[in-house]
Amino acid sequence: MNTSEIIEGYKGIMELDLTNIPQHLKKDTVEQHMKDIENYKGYQFNLKPHLRYENTIERIQKMYESIGIIEKKRKNIQLQEQLNHNEKYNKCNK
Repeated sequence: MNTSEIIEGYKGIMELDLTNIPQHLKKDTVEQHMKDIENYKGYQFNLKPHLRYENTIERIQKMYESIGIIEKKRKNIQLQEQLNHNEKYNKCNK
């Protein structure tokens, strides 16, 4: 996929893929996308802070990322302990 055909999104607005858009409509499509982003920013600004995207969705995404990192570390520790246990067992049974 050609990355020059993709216009960045913003938080709750997904990116815009212009790949299959006819050339004569691309300018208007990009302008509308940017206008939508500006409208979204204004909408978010008018919300109470606890209802804004960064305090709801982004917070939960960060929480899940941290949990994933912690779980990965825990699994690595368990794997290392199991390997150590297996080595001790194999040494004892020689």
